[in-house]
Amino acid sequence: MHLKILTIFLLTLAPVFASQADSLLKCSVDYFGKDAEVKFDFQMLTRVASTGEEIQRSGTLLTANNNRFALTMPDMQILSDGVNLWQYNPLQKQVLIRLISDLENQLQPTEVLFRYLNTKAISAKRELWKGRSVHVLNLNPDKYKDQFRAMEVWLSPNDCSPVRLFTKDNFNNDVWYSVENLSKGKFTEKDFKFKSPPGTDEIDMR
Repeated sequence: MHLKILTIFLLTLAPVFASQADSLLKCSVDYFGKDAEVKFDFQMLTRVASTGEEIQRSGTLLTANNNRFALTMPDMQILSDGVNLWQYNPLQKQVLIRLISDLENQLQPTEVLFRYLNTKAISAKRELWKGRSVHVLNLNPDKYKDQFRAMEVWLSPNDCSPVRLFTKDNFNNDVWYSVENLSKGKFTEKDFKFKSPPGTDEIDMR
């Protein structure tokens, strides 16, 4: 009898959890709005399942519509104005210039932040992150099943903006993104064009 009551109770709660998760995901979609242009700093931690190796990266990303972005990391800069793409290696003092259309089958940096908005939320819970309680949404990865078997997004309780992202790929590698200093704004075209420093070797592959 007690087991039956517990089962009924859990079944009653399940739609509530799903409804809350849907509402939180919609809140995050509304935070960005249409054609959002954003800037944020990130910390990236990759755990390689086969070796146990941990790889850390950090940087800043500007994103806008029409495949425009500017990714800056200590060892590399990648910029796109929607037509051309510049990949600059400061150590080698070399920049590769290509057409963004030649890379359409590759994951673009803009997708890192926004792909969770194209999924469906399964459930929601609360977790502590940097001393505050945040919403954690377990996501259905079916839209990206050729890449991932699990996805999560951690949302600020204030405005539903993302503060942390998690993916597990089909090889069981974990990737955590920590999102900091997220802001929305309008950027100029020069923010997405690269000007080579003096002495840079330009390789134009367009």
